[in-house]
Amino acid sequence: MGRTLRRSFVIVVAGATLGLAVNAVSPRRIPYITPPKPVIAPSEFIALADAYQAWSDGNTLFLDARAPADYAAGHIANALSLPAEEFDKHFPAVSGYLAPESVIICYCDGTECDLSHHLMVSLRQHGYTDIHILKNAWTEWKKAGYPTTTGAPP
Repeated sequence: MGRTLRRSFVIVVAGATLGLAVNAVSPRRIPYITPPKPVIAPSEFIALADAYQAWSDGNTLFLDARAPADYAAGHIANALSLPAEEFDKHFPAVSGYLAPESVIICYCDGTECDLSHHLMVSLRQHGYTDIHILKNAWTEWKKAGYPTTTGAPP
């Protein structure tokens, strides 16, 4: 009985160690402690009609916070891809389109999607202040029949 218990303990410790090591080097690592949800003021959300008006005016930059594969499958026309989960990797390619005074609308998809919130926080850390979130954007934008397109980021 004692020998079986020791072997079981060794297997559990080895499995946990291997799992932690793989997670540490994974590009999509799972945080050991869940980061707090960003607090977004109600005034930072933008209504769909207002977002469409801003898109029509052409003075607002739309940033898709979803994964590149989701962006390629379909996105708001003229939106740029800036995946929130890989912000540091993709930000240099997008930063040339941004100025500190840029009006930015971040979006993802789904009512529970937090990617746009995380993208907003990352952009604020880089000095951008006029940022809004379009909630459940991809679904609502398509449903409204507003312009969309497919394809990989430029």
